[in-house]
Amino acid sequence: MKDEVKRSYSSPLREQAALRTRAQVREAGHRLFARDGFAATSIRRIASEAGVSERTVYTHYRNKVELFQDALNVAIAGDEEPVAMRDRPSFAEVLATPSARDLIAELVGRNAIVLERAGALIMAGIESSGADPDMRRISDEGERAMRANCLALAEALVGTGEVREEFDADAVADVLTTMLSPHVHQVLGWPADRYRDWLASTLTASLLAGQP
Repeated sequence: MKDEVKRSYSSPLREQAALRTRAQVREAGHRLFARDGFAATSIRRIASEAGVSERTVYTHYRNKVELFQDALNVAIAGDEEPVAMRDRPSFAEVLATPSARDLIAELVGRNAIVLERAGALIMAGIESSGADPDMRRISDEGERAMRANCLALAEALVGTGEVREEFDADAVADVLTTMLSPHVHQVLGWPADRYRDWLASTLTASLLAGQP
């Protein structure tokens, strides 16, 4: 009985400690991948950055690609829940916004938050995709998810009846995929508020009817 009580209390503590260590390793990997790129970041450097042993890193991740994928997923989502962005209630809320102007403001604001967290990591993956098949897969999956999300947003925008008549949903999705991309965010390098204001006004002027 004594041993059973001891196990029931110690197991949750060990699990919590393991989760903290995993997060510590993931965050260290995120910093190094974003700063130095995927190829230049080794498991040894991640372990040193996290203040743990290489063996500890391998306890939580089979390899560097798996660590990168986890860091990217968490950075994009903002949490550790394994739920795609398009399946989250917050995405459905944006789609349900009745006004085109408000919908653009919502999608721009949320996109800016994601890129502040994950933009550098996404670009690190894209930049290494030409030389690494696993990173190519991750990059391609990200591009497909981005296009699918933008198409859903485009259909919602067209559904408001406020989009210029020359734009169908596919054309709007083309514009959104381009303008919301991490490439534009990185090239501009603007503060978050300036980036949001510019992007919202540019999309509004480009896509909505009755704009100059």
